[in-house]
Amino acid sequence: MSALGNEIAGPGGPGPGVRLVVVIEDEAIVLAGYQMLFESWGYVVIAAQSADEALGLLEAGSMPPGFILADFRLRDGQTGTEAIERVRQAFGPDIPGVVVTGDTTVTVDRLRLAASEGMPILHKPVNGRQLQELLTRSFKS
Repeated sequence: MSALGNEIAGPGGPGPGVRLVVVIEDEAIVLAGYQMLFESWGYVVIAAQSADEALGLLEAGSMPPGFILADFRLRDGQTGTEAIERVRQAFGPDIPGVVVTGDTTVTVDRLRLAASEGMPILHKPVNGRQLQELLTRSFKS
């Protein structure tokens, strides 16, 4: 969807205090909305429609992500929890991740599993203030 690729780091590398957020969402309009929102808050955003795309864009850049937001249901049967795990495997297990879903049939077991892996689940429509607080806390730690 959106490729920051070389623009993430630029010729001199990332500037001080750069905060990189990865958003994985298969609906283009929703993905663009998250990207615009996070950029308006001063974050650098990698916007991708799949974990594969996100990993490719991250590998093309020169900075690790500080936060991952992923939709629960992605294409080809992939889930947001799986996408976050793949990014964590590549860039570090302690990267905060949040799963968002509009699916009201998400089971209690899946909620518990996500929570046990350090991935809270937010239900759509997501409150902007809540997202901003999560990002702020994540980048302070």
